[in-house]
Amino acid sequence: MTPPPAVLTTRELVAAGAALPVVQEAARPAPGPGELRLRTRWTMISPGTELHYLDRSARTGERFTLGYCAAGTVESTGPGTPGFAPGDQVIAMGWGEAVHADVITVPHLLCRPVPAGVDLADAVVANLAATAVHAVDRADLAPRDEVAVVGAGMVGLLVAQTAAARGCRVLVHDLRPDRLATAEALGLAVAEGPALPAAAPPAGTTGGRCVMLCGTGDMSAAMTGAARWASAAPGRPRLVGVGRFSARIDFSVELGNLDIRYAARCGAGYRDPSYARGLTGVTPAAGEHTVTENLQRALDLVASGAITPAAMRLPRFTLDEAAEAYTELRRRPPHPAALFHHPPAPTPAARKEAP
Repeated sequence: MTPPPAVLTTRELVAAGAALPVVQEAARPAPGPGELRLRTRWTMISPGTELHYLDRSARTGERFTLGYCAAGTVESTGPGTPGFAPGDQVIAMGWGEAVHADVITVPHLLCRPVPAGVDLADAVVANLAATAVHAVDRADLAPRDEVAVVGAGMVGLLVAQTAAARGCRVLVHDLRPDRLATAEALGLAVAEGPALPAAAPPAGTTGGRCVMLCGTGDMSAAMTGAARWASAAPGRPRLVGVGRFSARIDFSVELGNLDIRYAARCGAGYRDPSYARGLTGVTPAAGEHTVTENLQRALDLVASGAITPAAMRLPRFTLDEAAEAYTELRRRPPHPAALFHHPPAPTPAARKEAP
């Protein structure tokens, strides 16, 4: 068998000092210890994170390779990657690693095998869904709890589906009816308006209320209203922030015994290169899990149909259409994210036949 080439040339998407990205060529060396090299088929734009770094690049001149959610086929494996072999279909995560490129090199503990029958275009969503799984863990939900998700963007929709899979009553709240239409297509209850509806809990309720704040910008008013809504239930009221936003809240006894938490990223071990390559272990906080476990749990939710990416109707682009994709996302369209399709590499015979 011919060994895989030591170095592959690929195209990748980069923030290079402007509001829109550019495509550049890059080299992908053979995978090192604990690493896999993948032929990418799909990557997903995470709008909040990627637009943030594009804006930062335009302001400071820093360069960032964009993307962190990918799905594809293992091309070669480095030493110390148990459970993976060339030809396996996998999801892969990691800022600066699972980037928008045709070939990527990624740590194996940020990858999970895709079950048979799951489309890679659906499976790639599980990478961002790991953030939702971690956020729901941080919320410490019980099946009797009522959950309001403020913000029907991509993270909000994934959080809502994850909470619903835990058996909670879920309400998605947003100012935009077009975003709420997607939530309704996912089978979720919705509410439109500047504040959460002041409805009392159902009679006989013993659980608490939790608000998952998944918006962007200034969420001071939303946070104050969320605190009032959560405190109206007999059980423990909670606010959990997810994503990038700012907020001010005036603390007083009228809030009651309110718990406020923030859920960052997607589990213990993320952004830890030593853990991700299997060199060291991590111990999650009580009730939480490693990023590897959360990726698997998110993928299981996709495979079971609890998370349904196809119903989100995410548009599909190629890398050559990247400017169009990001320009559209800056307008905050009805769809909450977008996918890049990376065509398969040509076979040796096809390369010889090419003019």
